[in-house]
Amino acid sequence: MESDPVTPKDLAIELGVSPKSIRDFLRALYGTLGDGATRWNLTPEQVELVRTHFDRGRSD
Repeated sequence: MESDPVTPKDLAIELGVSPKSIRDFLRALYGTLGDGATRWNLTPEQVELVRTHFDRGRSD
């Protein structure tokens, strides 16, 4: 069974940052969304990259 795609909003809630910060980071790496696309649906690799980037310096 396939799980729902992860979005910047999902990661923002998890990481305690704004969704805009995550979208800005993704745009810096990948550019803007393609024609007709209205939202980021992140691959597992992109999710891990975002988590690594925004988790730096955080302590639990």
